[in-house]
Amino acid sequence: MPNKPRDIAPDYFYHIYNRAVEKRTIFYTEKDYEYFIDKAIFYKEKTGVKILAYCVLPNHFHFLLKEPTFEVATTSKVGSSAISKFISLLLNSYTRYFNLNKDHSGRIFQGPFKSKLADDDNYLSILLNYINLNHLKHKIAKKPKDWFYTSHHNYVGESKYNLIDKDYLIDFAEYRRGILSYKKILFKIDEEFNLEG
Repeated sequence: MPNKPRDIAPDYFYHIYNRAVEKRTIFYTEKDYEYFIDKAIFYKEKTGVKILAYCVLPNHFHFLLKEPTFEVATTSKVGSSAISKFISLLLNSYTRYFNLNKDHSGRIFQGPFKSKLADDDNYLSILLNYINLNHLKHKIAKKPKDWFYTSHHNYVGESKYNLIDKDYLIDFAEYRRGILSYKKILFKIDEEFNLEG
């Protein structure tokens, strides 16, 4: 079933997320996470999207993406955004990998990905921490540094994955203040900003 056209405008930021069918685990091993992240790096270059933040968890993922100002390559459908193309390529690639390696067939992601416009500086700042520290919300780790598959490590200068566009990195002092605020109001943020996942 084809995805419905999305209202994604050039030069804007979007919170993009999706989870596995029935919330089941689809990332089991370091190899699984690394395959997904390596493909994200590859398709980012192919489509021109900018990645400001990401977090990959056992049954879902989050990205903070910026739609490029230039038109997507001619291989895209008319009206298709670079973000839509990026997510489509990434999820199709990971689904093929998963089906081949986990003795599975069929879809693994729950319908079309979700997208929310992030057009306010305050919302962007909170969203950045929400994505980078999503593993704390889900109690997958107790400390920000204890989960490897998040851009938190890019912001503190310790990442082995070069997925983030460095032009958008904020300085560490500002990021640390955001972490402290985020941890104090972790669950209130979900309600206030209507965040999911």
